Amino acid sequence: MNIRKKVKSITSTAAVSSLALLLSIPVVQASSDGETLYMQHCSVCHQPDGQGIPSLFPPLAANLQMSSDDPETIQEYLRLVIFGYHGGLIVNNQVYSGKMPPIGEVGRLNDSELLELINYQRSSWGNNGRAVTFTELATAREAGRLKPGSK
Repeated sequence: MNIRKKVKSITSTAAVSSLALLLSIPVVQASSDGETLYMQHCSVCHQPDGQGIPSLFPPLAANLQMSSDDPETIQEYLRLVIFGYHGGLIVNNQVYSGKMPPIGEVGRLNDSELLELINYQRSSWGNNGRAVTFTELATAREAGRLKPGSK
């Protein structure tokens, strides 16, 4: 067999093997719009399982602030998601230094999508927080827009 035929045979075998490998990988289907949005916008930092990355990005799983039903805690969390956060953040007695981009402020998601995403987080990985409402989201958005000293 000449060299060209050998290269063509090896290339064909590699292509078939690659295709077979790709076809054998299970397709992960999101079970909700919130999960799809989470995977697109949050999972790189907070990880698909909500465990975060030590010292950089806090876990969303088993995060008491995430599943709290306290109105002020919900407002604080909503403002973090809408407007982002830069600086040290303490979650479960650990300090995290990563930066949270402003998911809701720059028009990346509309309010319906933002609520789907937030409510997915509040009800996943063992979290059992109640669903956040459009009114609560609007309140957080307005509070975050106010300049210090203005009311």
